Amino acid sequence: MTDSRPQLYEQASQYQHWRFTRASLEKLRDANNKRGIDRVLRGLKEEANVSDDQSTLETRISEVTNNLLTPSEELQLIDYYLQMIKVYAQIYRKNGLLKPDALDDVKATAINFMKRFYLHNVVFDYPPKSIMLTCFYLATKVENAFMKIDDFVRPLQAAETKRGSKVQTRGEDILGLEFVVIQSLQFELAAHHPYRAAYGLYLDMQAFITDSALLKDVFDRTHHYIDLSLFTDLVFLFQPSQIAMGAFKLAAREKDLDIDSYLTQRFEARSLELLYSVLDDIQDTISVFKNTSQKDAQAIDRKLILCRNPEKNPNSKLYKKKAADQNDVPYVSDSDSD
Repeated sequence: MTDSRPQLYEQASQYQHWRFTRASLEKLRDANNKRGIDRVLRGLKEEANVSDDQSTLETRISEVTNNLLTPSEELQLIDYYLQMIKVYAQIYRKNGLLKPDALDDVKATAINFMKRFYLHNVVFDYPPKSIMLTCFYLATKVENAFMKIDDFVRPLQAAETKRGSKVQTRGEDILGLEFVVIQSLQFELAAHHPYRAAYGLYLDMQAFITDSALLKDVFDRTHHYIDLSLFTDLVFLFQPSQIAMGAFKLAAREKDLDIDSYLTQRFEARSLELLYSVLDDIQDTISVFKNTSQKDAQAIDRKLILCRNPEKNPNSKLYKKKAADQNDVPYVSDSDSD
């Protein structure tokens, strides 16, 4: 009698609620982008009413329309700030705030959170730099690598001072977005990554591959390909163990190690045929991945400055007016007592 119970990972929220096809991801992002653009245009009209300046509305709408980001440009900008998570992780490690054994999990969880966040949000409402920092700080808590918010912002402020930046990252800004991020994550904070699965494969392969030194080299190189996979959509398409195996195959091919003999001994022919199809897709996705350059990110960022949603932009008249109106609302107790 076969065991029909679901595998352990299939019971995880990541598998049940954050699994897509390439087509469904594209459709979701296109729809989010269109809704985001609608909010921007509505916000501009509302801001014109607030400032009683209808004369410049058409000019402003024209300027915004000419600079609206496409779904592809949104992804490019998000990707650039995903790459910055890796940079910041090393900064916190060097400052002794992030232990080496927590580095991979914090980095991967922060990237996972940010990618999930932008499945339900757009950069018009929430620019990626602020969300990136909040996702990173949240990941330190989730992965038991917590640091005080003052300690978290100190290296950022030091780097900003060194660059001569007039704007300093504030802890309250990071904390202020935490609930927005958690809500967008549907309060599901468990994130599963390929690193542990890759280590399990490495241990299992030792019983089948005699050249232990070469196998260790391949395993070490696998880490590089797993790092690359984090920035792709593979986390939404495949299981961590499958991504780990795809990364292992890429490393083995680079180091000239045959692991197909291992696979044929561990899997039945039919299962192996299906697995190879998955592994080919994973390897192709990792191989063609390219980072967004700083130059391209800056160009997109300049466009974003012109087309942010006024309702979510603290520098806009509409945002300030709504914040002031909210502060003017008198407190009314829910209690029945006088």
